[in-house]
Amino acid sequence: MTILRLSVALFLLQAGFHAYTASLPLALARAGAPDASIGLIMGVAAVVQIPGAIAGGRLLDAFGGARLFIIAGLAYVAAAAILLLPGTDPAAGLAPFVVARVLQGAGLGLALPAALSMVPRLVPAMRQAASLAYIGAAHNVALMIMPALSIAIMNSSSLRGVDVLVVGMVLAGLLLSRRLPTRDPEPSGTTGMAAASRRFGITYRREWTAPLVIVVLYVAHWGVVTSYLPIRAEAAGADIGLFFAADGISIVAMRLVTGSLVGRFSLRLLILVGAGMTAASLGLLLLPLTTPILLLCGLLGGTGGAIVMTPITIELSRRSADADRGSAFALFSGGLAAAMTIGSIGGAPIVALFGMGTGLVAGIAMILVAMVLTAVNRPLAEPVLTGAEPVVVPVQAEVP
Repeated sequence: MTILRLSVALFLLQAGFHAYTASLPLALARAGAPDASIGLIMGVAAVVQIPGAIAGGRLLDAFGGARLFIIAGLAYVAAAAILLLPGTDPAAGLAPFVVARVLQGAGLGLALPAALSMVPRLVPAMRQAASLAYIGAAHNVALMIMPALSIAIMNSSSLRGVDVLVVGMVLAGLLLSRRLPTRDPEPSGTTGMAAASRRFGITYRREWTAPLVIVVLYVAHWGVVTSYLPIRAEAAGADIGLFFAADGISIVAMRLVTGSLVGRFSLRLLILVGAGMTAASLGLLLLPLTTPILLLCGLLGGTGGAIVMTPITIELSRRSADADRGSAFALFSGGLAAAMTIGSIGGAPIVALFGMGTGLVAGIAMILVAMVLTAVNRPLAEPVLTGAEPVVVPVQAEVP
């Protein structure tokens, strides 16, 4: 019941970000903003997460996930409030949208790692793999529901209708997350793991490197997809809302399944299979866009994404202790942000000069590199224990 509460609260909070995933670029495009400007505005949120991951990890370790979860929600509310201010309109200027995206990026950089870091202190070790999968699924439910819902609301009213909905949902999520029964953190030195290194206030374990690099390479394509696919789909007369809905449905369904699959198959195999499916879905997007193609790509890509991301979060959790798990998940969020920055902002000149197809090909190439790194990483082939004892990965050198 506790994990259910946290999952629902996270879903409500993440509406503060995913309600704008498709509606904001469409609103900007309808107001006449050029593609490159839209990509830069959408990518600002990811840029903020990168330095925020460093500061956020330290704050998570020091103050805990529950407090940072509240800060994330307040950032989302502030972003929506800015967009509700009189005179805020894409035709009048883009500055308010940049500020709002900065706040949304700050919220996204804290909300998911805060929720993930709370899981090991809410459930026993034997339930952590499944619980991490449920939290990830809740995050993805927002991606499944909010783009289509926000487009419908924007079409029937305006972007301000989306803003009002976001404020209500985020405040409800904050109320639901209050007073969760977390246990006290384990004292340092009792976990069987060496202490994490701390330099310039930054906490880091060498064991985190491989999963984080794989995340960046794998997720980079999503920056291209979220920034440019809604515009291209609308121009082709295809329903982009169904793409995001299909992606979210398949992610949620597979997230719930992968929580049990990690006890039967190696994380390496799961990541390779999921990444291959995602690369195939991007290949389909190179075809002329139609609603059936978008639907198929959403289902295939979402399934692959769930198969990849659940093992990554489990691997980061088992390579961490209570004292530094917040930093691990904050860096995970920072890795997602870096990937989105590469795809949206880094992909802006590529898309402007050569078209979205070239950006998708670049994303496929990066996924293939991630698959190679996964294949040569020995610790990812180790079995994940699902018994009552916590999983401890010894500190050792590894092939990234």
